[in-house]
Amino acid sequence: MTRDDDEDSGMITLAEWAKEIGRTPEHIAIRWRPARDFPRPVGRRRRPTGRGPGEAVYDRRALETWLAAWEKARARPRRRYEVPGDPDEMRTLNAIARLLGIAGKSISQYRQTFDAHAARREHGARTLYRTGDVVNLLNDRPGAGVASATESDARRGRDLTDQEAARLQAAATPGEWAEIARDLLADGASRPSIGRAVGLTGNAVEQRLRDHDHM
Repeated sequence: MTRDDDEDSGMITLAEWAKEIGRTPEHIAIRWRPARDFPRPVGRRRRPTGRGPGEAVYDRRALETWLAAWEKARARPRRRYEVPGDPDEMRTLNAIARLLGIAGKSISQYRQTFDAHAARREHGARTLYRTGDVVNLLNDRPGAGVASATESDARRGRDLTDQEAARLQAAATPGEWAEIARDLLADGASRPSIGRAVGLTGNAVEQRLRDHDHM
């Protein structure tokens, strides 16, 4: 069955869904879609040219239900962290994550909690947090391993502030640009918002970072 673009707002392509949840279409195609329980297409959307079989569309609720079950299955026992070094040291969330040996997003998804309850100060385009406060709040977080509504929003990523966008645009070298972009990603910024600041798509941002890694 082929559908028009606006016939049913409950239908979505995997590329559109990937953008919403902060994943790449390639990740979904390679890692998730082959799963036996992954939802099947419910139809096809006509291409603008009207040619070809159209693009497969999926039921949005079925995808969200599958993702919730996948996240629940991956839930792990709570891990507690030791404060690395001086608890009064002011650091970025990305720096604290590196000291704890975890991914930046494992911390940045709780940014709202840290903003509300941790000592912090602005340092240029970056926000510095008291290390001890962040670690204690991380250890006290509810439902470790299971995504909450706030965490689901974090997966999509936030938009850049004007100051962050200006900092990215002012990068003098590809290496400096890549370092700033990685800091922003670890700090919860979305790839599309980084791309918009420099005239790239979200996928192009990821490709540029990969290219820099291989330089």
